[in-house]
Amino acid sequence: MRKWKICLINLARSTDRLAACARQLEAHSLSFDRVEAANGDTLDVSTINALYNFSDSSYHKHMTSGELGCYLSHVRVWQKIVDEQLDYGVILEDDILLQDHIQHGLEAIENIQQPWDLIKLAEEPVKRKAVHQIPVGDFSLITYNKIPSRTCAQVISLSGAQKLLATSANINRPIDIELQYWWESQLNVFGLKPYIVKANHDEVSEIDRNLNRNKAKQSFFKKVVSGFYFLFKNKKELKKRLQKLNQQ
Repeated sequence: MRKWKICLINLARSTDRLAACARQLEAHSLSFDRVEAANGDTLDVSTINALYNFSDSSYHKHMTSGELGCYLSHVRVWQKIVDEQLDYGVILEDDILLQDHIQHGLEAIENIQQPWDLIKLAEEPVKRKAVHQIPVGDFSLITYNKIPSRTCAQVISLSGAQKLLATSANINRPIDIELQYWWESQLNVFGLKPYIVKANHDEVSEIDRNLNRNKAKQSFFKKVVSGFYFLFKNKKELKKRLQKLNQQ
């Protein structure tokens, strides 16, 4: 029997979202641990400077305080997984809609034999192509051509949490973008389909409310360089990964 928990990231002021998520989880007889989200609005300058420097970052946009808070919120859950020596944690943000088959999906995760570090449980907003599939009961463990953005619902294993914590002292990119560079942390990333969670577009998460990614200052030079780097490395590393998967 694997040791795991559902961890719900929630800002202290977002009591209505906490209540809405709690009702959904209770309706499916699922218990959870609330993990208080880091409030990017309250981060002082010295803390931000110790974590992040745009000049040293390869990401082409200046990260907002909301993005830094979102990243640190996920770090708290990774640390919880390690501290409690969980086999894995189901990480939910507070703008989610649980699907009717969530219990079956959680049971499928317990039975996965394939080594994994991260499993996406939702895909928003852009749908990504599945280039490899492994049957898991009524579900499929898929490999993406590109990891979907957003982090509203995913599962992180103990090994995944350890790998991510090892690179979290200095923040380089927003958390969802960071996970797209999976090879840098040697993460084994999958998706579980059909998805058991959807983003609730009627309730924008307080964690995401202040991201303002589209309005952030950016460097055109960094955008071009990082774009070419990503396309090259993702294609190269994905090819090697598919070769390993096909040999198993």
